[in-house]
Amino acid sequence: MPMGKRHRSWRGGKQTLYLDGDQPRLYRKRRVRWKLVLLWTSLVIVALLIGIFVWGYIWLKGEESRMRVTGVESALSPPKKGQPVTTLVIGVDRGSVKGEGGSGRSDIVMLVSVSSDGKKAAVISIPRDTRVMIPGYKGYNKINAAHAYGGTKQAIETVRVFTGLDINHFVEIDFNGFKHIVNAIGGVPMHIDRAIDDKYAGKVPAGDVVLNGDQALTLARARYDVEAVPEGDLGRVKNQQKFLQAMLTTVSHQRNPFRLVKLVGATSRNVKTDLTFTDMFSLGLKLRGIGTGKVQMTTAPGQPKVIGGVWYYIVDAEAFQRLLSSFESRSEVEVVEQKKPEVSTSARGDISVAVFNGARVQGLATTVGKELEGKGYPDVARANSESAYSKTTIYYSDENSSKAGTVAADLEGAEEPLLQRNDDLTSEYEVDVVVVLGSDYQTD
Repeated sequence: MPMGKRHRSWRGGKQTLYLDGDQPRLYRKRRVRWKLVLLWTSLVIVALLIGIFVWGYIWLKGEESRMRVTGVESALSPPKKGQPVTTLVIGVDRGSVKGEGGSGRSDIVMLVSVSSDGKKAAVISIPRDTRVMIPGYKGYNKINAAHAYGGTKQAIETVRVFTGLDINHFVEIDFNGFKHIVNAIGGVPMHIDRAIDDKYAGKVPAGDVVLNGDQALTLARARYDVEAVPEGDLGRVKNQQKFLQAMLTTVSHQRNPFRLVKLVGATSRNVKTDLTFTDMFSLGLKLRGIGTGKVQMTTAPGQPKVIGGVWYYIVDAEAFQRLLSSFESRSEVEVVEQKKPEVSTSARGDISVAVFNGARVQGLATTVGKELEGKGYPDVARANSESAYSKTTIYYSDENSSKAGTVAADLEGAEEPLLQRNDDLTSEYEVDVVVVLGSDYQTD
């Protein structure tokens, strides 16, 4: 075998002998093309982001479609350029009254006006017992019955006729689902001045509390704890306004994407509106300034009164029109302190009352009679009723409807007693007011 030429090579001080054809190969280190890698990585990221955005947009629009209510458009008016935008907020209670289904009653009625430049906003709360005419129905009724009669459209038209305002948008919240929205954002921090212990609504502790869904619902409903909510329905309206401020602040500060997704889902299941999520978030940001002077809140001025045996809230028409005028044109309202009319002990001393036990609960008439005497009613007569009653009923003579209203407000265990005129019954027992306690009467 022929010998090739020899070549010497020195490595590390040592001589190495190679033959022709056996020389070592020299490998070049391949250069990584970083520009190309970065380009492809960027393209993949952009594609993913576009995909996520498109999926999110489609998902969001799908969730928004669940919130639409057909047939409502005719009751709404398109916003006018350069004019404030008015939104009706309704809180519907479908679950608190056993056996009552259907559309449910609107226990929260709020009008929200935002100026055209978005720098000012105002809110007017209309108490649920406000006496109004419901379009298409004869006579007067409570404003909260409008939704029960004809749903969202009927509620919007009733508020529009009652106030004379064009309603541009609406937001309807289901009370039973309301708590799921609160839980979706991890609760709402709020300071509670007095612990609430309402026989019908529930309990909320005092102090700095992060309200969960059930507690938030209790706060929005409570009106029968005379210590924590001494103004009754007017006090409840104030609590609703305070909670609205706290909840909007909590939502606007939310940065957790998973909670935001849960919030969107809970909202789409429990809210009906013609607004988009973007519109609602924008409205919430504008209302977040409650208490800073940028947003004013008030309640329709008026007083509670018993008419025809029914407990109503009678709005002061002249004062209300002045309020609506500035609300509609400038998104401003005069904040008026609403106070529950005080009934003195001496005034109660002029009301004669007889209490009958129709609930078949031993000693109930005696207990309630003593409670009324402790509030200033003189020598309350008490006995058992011959017939059983399921609903607490208050009978009064023609000229004593206001006295019946006073007694009704002092019955702590009756949520909404039935008031009926009965001149013969009051004359028989020689009293101004006869109370028959039903099985619905709550005791501690």
